[in-house]
Amino acid sequence: PEQERKLIEAALAESRGRIAGPSGAAAKLGIPRSTLETKIRKLGIPKHRFKPA
Repeated sequence: PEQERKLIEAALAESRGRIAGPSGAAAKLGIPRSTLETKIRKLGIPKHRFKPA
């Protein structure tokens, strides 16, 4: 899960906290948005942290 967390956090950082859409983290990881949402919740990743101020 640590590796998975790093991958998800990197994708979120790259997509500036965006999950859905062509430029979203789910697309970058090649997984459905709902799957990514579940993983983020399960791993306790604070996705708002990646949104630009």
